[in-house]
Amino acid sequence: MIEQVINYTLAFYMWLVLGRAALSFFTTDRKNFFYNMLYLPTEPAYRLYRSFLPCCHTMAIVLTLLIIRFAVIKIL
Repeated sequence: MIEQVINYTLAFYMWLVLGRAALSFFTTDRKNFFYNMLYLPTEPAYRLYRSFLPCCHTMAIVLTLLIIRFAVIKIL
């Protein structure tokens, strides 16, 4: 039960990150409702990855989330 909650939470967050990456091709205007909706929950992860990976942080976040998801599924 708990592994499913963690798995779905990580999957949801991964889709938020991917949605922000896809939407950033069209706009990065913080006044845009949809971009801001994706910006606010994902910015802490981006800030963390920007500190040690100046480029390619979106793919690093997605890969990290995938690895954590598979680890959770295997361990729990």
